[in-house]
Amino acid sequence: MIEFLKEHPLALIGVKIAIIALLTYVIAWIAKKIWRRNANNQQNLFRKFIFHIIRALIYLTGLLLCIGQIPQLSKVLSTILAGSGILALALSLSAQESLNNVISGMFITLFKPFEIGDRVTLASSGLTGTIEDITLRHTIVKTFTNTRVVVPNATMNKEIIENSNLIDARASSFVDVEVAYESDIEQAMELMADVIASHPYYWDVRTDEEIETVPKVKVYIRSLGERGVSLRANMWTKTVSENFEACSDVRLGIKRAFDRAGIEIPYTKYTILHQKSKVEELDREEEEEKA
Repeated sequence: MIEFLKEHPLALIGVKIAIIALLTYVIAWIAKKIWRRNANNQQNLFRKFIFHIIRALIYLTGLLLCIGQIPQLSKVLSTILAGSGILALALSLSAQESLNNVISGMFITLFKPFEIGDRVTLASSGLTGTIEDITLRHTIVKTFTNTRVVVPNATMNKEIIENSNLIDARASSFVDVEVAYESDIEQAMELMADVIASHPYYWDVRTDEEIETVPKVKVYIRSLGERGVSLRANMWTKTVSENFEACSDVRLGIKRAFDRAGIEIPYTKYTILHQKSKVEELDREEEEEKA
């Protein structure tokens, strides 16, 4: 085999390229396995971005080594590397958008306006979802309909971002209920507070000093409207993902509690009056005369 390769230099070059390609693939595969072994890597924006850079460098190094095995291309490669400044200038001019995405990705991972798993809203487009991944070129946002939106890093870097998890991940939503004037308003407020406070997702935001003096849930009279008294309370949860489900459960619980206590939630009622037409009356009179 060795003698055959010595006698056929092209075959030797092919074997070398195959070995380099295989080693490149194996090294990239090992790097990916090491990466996935640590679960914390999957939730860290900086580590994900660095991993994509390392993997790109592994494949780029393998490609250059493969090119270096071909004598004709090796000379061209040496000339190109000798003039790396000119090459860098040419690449920067021809791939400004791609380089802009890479640089923007570096700024995002450095200043961290969001992390993997954060719930964000992009102000310009109104897109809402969770950050799933970041690569050298783009950021992947997973929407609540389980679709993925690919946003270039340059766009993401310039975007006004509303981050629900930045600094404080707790979330709050208003729970509004209207009660008829004839109902017991104070009882309605107590029932509403009890239902919210007893929900397993409710997050107590009181300080240690407030626990003794401030109720767990405060219900406010928002307004005195045309149909009834509008009540409002805050539904606090540990995360945004829990808040929507908790608010739905609480609204159903309040409705059931009000029904048991005889507290009316006012709503618009319509009375439909059906008046017989003149033709129907004449037909009826004719039928009576014939009878």
